[in-house]
Amino acid sequence: MPENMNYIGLQMKIAIVMREGLNPGLLANAAACIASGLFNREKDLLGEEIRGHDSMSGCIFIPITKIPILIKKQTKPFLEILKRAKNRKLKFMVFTKEAQSTSDYNEYVQRVKGKKLSEIEVLGIGAIGEDSLIDQFSGDLPLLK
Repeated sequence: MPENMNYIGLQMKIAIVMREGLNPGLLANAAACIASGLFNREKDLLGEEIRGHDSMSGCIFIPITKIPILIKKQTKPFLEILKRAKNRKLKFMVFTKEAQSTSDYNEYVQRVKGKKLSEIEVLGIGAIGEDSLIDQFSGDLPLLK
């Protein structure tokens, strides 16, 4: 998986492919965790802090993404989706039930360290990259509604 990719001048986007059937709270949590992981070390893809005007609080709007984030429905096996990301040399990450079912990061590490994909329960896979590569990665998957 590439680290510190150079995206300057490219049209970028993220696609997050989520397992169908998660309740809305778990789905939102998983998508947020995947997005935060994909933005790790990708500061160029975030906007700047924006100062508002509010005499009570001195309102500051934190940076948000400059690129689209698509949430797609899993209609193919996650192993196939993972292979698509690898074949296109996209930065990607896998999010698991093991991550979502603990509040202690060290426990999560111990649950998944050294495991094969077949030994964990995948809830979603996210990928970040150039528009056309993300379209190839997830274009045939429907948007999650």
